Amino acid sequence: MEKNKKMTDTAQMDIKKIRQIIIRRQYLFIAVSLAVLSVIVWGSFFIPEKYEAKSTVFIEQSAIRKLIQGSGRRSREEGSLRGLKYTMLSRKVLLKVINEMDLDAMARNDAEIESMIEKLARNTNITESAKENLFTVSYTGKDPGMVQEYVNTLVEKYIETIISLKKKDAFGASRFLSEQIDYYKDKIAAIEGKLADFRRKEGIYLAIDESALVRSITGYKEEIEDVEMEVRNLKAKKKRIKQQLSGESPFTLALIYGNRGDSLPARLKALEQRLQLLLMKYTENYPEVIKIKIEIETLKKQVDAEAANGGEGTNPYSKNLSSGMSMANPIYQQLRENLLNLESEIDSLETKKETLGNRIKRIENELKNIPDNKKILTNLERDRGTYQTLYEQMLAKLGQAEVNEQVEAQNKGETYKIIERAVLPRRPVSPNRVMLILLGIFGGIGAGIGAVLLMDKNESSIRDVDALKSLLGIKVLAVIPAIVTENDIRRKRKIDRRVYAFSIFYLLIIGSVFINELINRFFYHGQAG
Repeated sequence: MEKNKKMTDTAQMDIKKIRQIIIRRQYLFIAVSLAVLSVIVWGSFFIPEKYEAKSTVFIEQSAIRKLIQGSGRRSREEGSLRGLKYTMLSRKVLLKVINEMDLDAMARNDAEIESMIEKLARNTNITESAKENLFTVSYTGKDPGMVQEYVNTLVEKYIETIISLKKKDAFGASRFLSEQIDYYKDKIAAIEGKLADFRRKEGIYLAIDESALVRSITGYKEEIEDVEMEVRNLKAKKKRIKQQLSGESPFTLALIYGNRGDSLPARLKALEQRLQLLLMKYTENYPEVIKIKIEIETLKKQVDAEAANGGEGTNPYSKNLSSGMSMANPIYQQLRENLLNLESEIDSLETKKETLGNRIKRIENELKNIPDNKKILTNLERDRGTYQTLYEQMLAKLGQAEVNEQVEAQNKGETYKIIERAVLPRRPVSPNRVMLILLGIFGGIGAGIGAVLLMDKNESSIRDVDALKSLLGIKVLAVIPAIVTENDIRRKRKIDRRVYAFSIFYLLIIGSVFINELINRFFYHGQAG
């Protein structure tokens, strides 16, 4: 905060110092400021004045044109701003304007005419209005009469040229399409004659569709790729199953564990409960489920054997020792069954692949064995179909082109209306003396401040005691002030009054010129527009 305050104080001191310098050298400030102001203001009256004329044109689309939009004629490029500029500022249109206005009489050779065309195009401005299909043409020049005449002539010649071009395009499109229809009609007749002669000569009346055969081959090849991918996947599964089989034994020992005091029915019941729990989570084919089922069957056989012997003495489980029996490993059997299924599926796919390959070979042989005369017949029929399609398209376009030709011939298409013709400009648009006078005022003030600061900086005189001390390096004992008499004061005041009076009077003249230009530009010019 202290830093900002210091910066503010420094800026105020600088402004105060500049004000003191201006007051001390006020004559230089006034002279330079008025000189710069005079050069800019009075110099603006020596700049050539330029006048501007404008004309507004409206392009109206008829309902008939909207109905036949998209016919055989060219698209309406002139409706866009780029198309307007290209057409209106073309050499052809500008040359018509020059001849109409007799400006060519002022040119001594072709080079001057080309220079005139380039100048006209450069100073002509075409703008599109915010409203649709409305554009304004303006031109800036030194002669107000010539500017007005040029803009009106340019617009008229543009409308004449564009209407002529559209009619020519419409008639040209019909003529071109008629020629193309005759051309393709002759082509179709020639092809049909060749077809009739060829059929009579070779006795061929049907053409083989080679494209259908090629499509069949492509389809079969895609099927083979699918089969090969499926075989690769199945072989990968087969490899994994073989790895699992190598870690399993074909047979396993079904152990029936017994604890002291347990009976066979108790152990059987425990296994049945375990089976019910597994079936709640897994299917019948789960390996542990299969294993427990086999153990249950074994226990049931033991129970039956004990009942047949009539006591526990002959039952192996009566000794409360673990015993078991050899049985087929269910996991190994399941993996073996899956392996056989995979091998069967692989063999089936290999057979399908071989069948598809044989079909491809058969079709390829058919293609190779197609007689050359049938190929010629196919080519002739294809050419006839192509020419027939083009012929029908040309017929449709010819109908549209004939309608368009009638529209243009009866002037039922686009119409160009001059909404506002160019009027004789009374006030110049350039130079803008209002802006130049403002520029002179601010420029004069800036130049005056710069001049006094520069003079003050280059002056070598000593103004205060501190400057003298720093220059001589000695102590100053006394300062004798300048002696100003009453006559000196009166004489200075008299000069100041004269300078101030002259400056004010001169500024009043500049102010009156500024007000006059302001009124002429914004009030009188606005009412005239």
